Parts: sequence; structure tokens; C-alpha cells
Amino acid sequence: MSEPLRLEVDRLALHAGGHAGARRLFAGLSFTVRAGERWVVLGPNGAGKSSLMAALAGVFPLAAGDVRLQGRPLAAWRAPALAEWRAWCPQFWLDPFPATVRETAGLARRRGWWADEADGDGALRRVLADLHLDAIADTDVRVLSGGERQRVAVATALLQDAPLLLLDEPASHLDLAHQAVLLDVLAAAARDARAVVASVHDMNLAWDLATHAVLLDGRGGAAAGARDDVMTPANLSRSFGVAIDRVQVCGLSRFWVGHRAEPPR
Repeated sequence: MSEPLRLEVDRLALHAGGHAGARRLFAGLSFTVRAGERWVVLGPNGAGKSSLMAALAGVFPLAAGDVRLQGRPLAAWRAPALAEWRAWCPQFWLDPFPATVRETAGLARRRGWWADEADGDGALRRVLADLHLDAIADTDVRVLSGGERQRVAVATALLQDAPLLLLDEPASHLDLAHQAVLLDVLAAAARDARAVVASVHDMNLAWDLATHAVLLDGRGGAAAGARDDVMTPANLSRSFGVAIDRVQVCGLSRFWVGHRAEPPR
């Protein structure tokens, strides 16, 4: 893409399930995602993380506000053109038919790659190797563990080769070693002028991944901005309802979670 990526969220409000009469998840959320940035979405259960991710992908109804890609509302994009700009990896998937890891991930290769089969195959091999999937490339996806299948989902999103990666809980089911692999892969994608937006439950993993953060509090509030400004102990404690502090361990910032905090007033 010759034009730098720009995803703008403007005074966004969402309702649970996308229904007008349902509980309001949050309102007034604004931020802009640019190439090279890594955004994490945090918040307690039911706060609207997955709904926000789906809204950014253009597959969830907006209650108010707007989401614009390259200056155009998502609703104005035709699906094939939108797929050139954003890769959407949802939290859940279904594998009704037999297919290997290689076949499943390879389906996402951009249409232009088919003209150069060698280039497409090379990209597929590189992504599978980066995510430690090369040894199981010929395995049926229906017999994979949760963590293995999660890495296939991430590989599929990467192979779409879109400038914007939208990943809903990409670290779910991953062991510690493969969480580190995921961080490396997503950091490399951002260095390659792509942008990453991922919902994450683990605060330490989110801190290591992020340059920016969106924090939902589960009570209709939301904040967005630079990681260090949003992921403060005070903000996190209020959102999650437990005492949270940030400490230094072996030169790294880590979050310590204590007892339940006082109910927000």
C-alpha cells in the first residue's frame, strides 16, 4: 500500500450484542491507529473488548460515532477492498472440514501472490516457521491443541498481508514460550510498517506488546492513548476492581495484583 495506514475511531459508542436497547458498553471513545503502532485492548469481562475489536473490523453495529479507515467510514468500503487493508482474527473459529495447517493458513494469501507461486509459498513457509508451526504443517487442524490452533489463526491473519492486524485474544491458550514468540512476531509486523490492535487479558503481556492502549472499565467508561499514560496502576485498579501496582523485576516493569480494591464510587 502506498498510502500510510490510518484507522480513526471517533466518539464511538457500542451496546452489548449490537442491540440498541441493550446495555451500553462504553461511549465517547476516540483514538487513531497508525502504521508501526501496537495497540492493546484491556478491560474486565463484559466490558466490550471483543465488541470493539469486531467494530474496528467493520462487523459489529455502532451505537454512535464512527470508525474510518483511510478517511472513509468502514460502512462505505466494499468487502474485498476492506480485506486488502485489514486482517481480522476473531476469538473463536470453526473447523468443520479436514484441512492441514499449511492449507488453512495458505488460504489467506493475498490474491496477487497467486501470480508468483514461489513467492507465496516462501511467505507461507516463513510465517509457519516464525510461529513454530512448520513441524506440524501437514497436521489436520481438527486435532490440534488450543494453543496450536491459536497460532494457526495468527498465521492466517499475517498471511493476508494487510497493513492492519486486528487480533482478538491472540495469546489465548498459548504457553509462556509461545507468548514470547507471539510478541516477537507482532513486533516484527509493526517494524514492517503494519499496525497491530490486539485484545489481551494478561497485563504483563499487554505491557510488553503495546506502544498504545485502550482501557475499558466495564461501567461505560473508556480511555485510550500512549501505553504509559493509560496503563497506570490507578487506572487499572479502577477498571478491574483489584489493587494493582507496577514493580521492577530484573529490569522489567511487572504488574502486581493484590486484594480486591474498594468498590468504585
